Amino acid sequence: MKHLVALVDCNNFYVSCERLFTVALRNKPVIVLSNNDGCVVARSNEVKTLNIKMGTPLFQIRHLVEQHGIQVFSSNYALYADVSNRVMHALSDFSPLVEVYSIDEAWMSLTHVEQTHLRDYGHLIRAAVMQGLAPMARNAA
Repeated sequence: MKHLVALVDCNNFYVSCERLFTVALRNKPVIVLSNNDGCVVARSNEVKTLNIKMGTPLFQIRHLVEQHGIQVFSSNYALYADVSNRVMHALSDFSPLVEVYSIDEAWMSLTHVEQTHLRDYGHLIRAAVMQGLAPMARNAA
């Protein structure tokens, strides 16, 4: 039997965490800064299209922040760890083998899933992750 493995990677994780609590940030340009608020450590897709790179010092892009209305957040590592733990817990409901790789990535065995059902299974996993995060968003409101 072939061993099937999936890589689960949360998109723009720190930005996604911030958006979880502030729905108005969806589809808006957002950056998250390093723990000393010096450099960009996370970017929304909208910011990526402005060609702002990871690690760029905030003082170098201050004009772009103002010009494009980029929302700027300080890192909140306690929040990101909590969201990550909830994501990884949800993944463990779908596979007996989940290897957490980083705060926003994990490998999981899908050998127990029929190959023809992988896409549907992936959609189920995503829905469960989102459902598991929904209480956090509701509590923030």
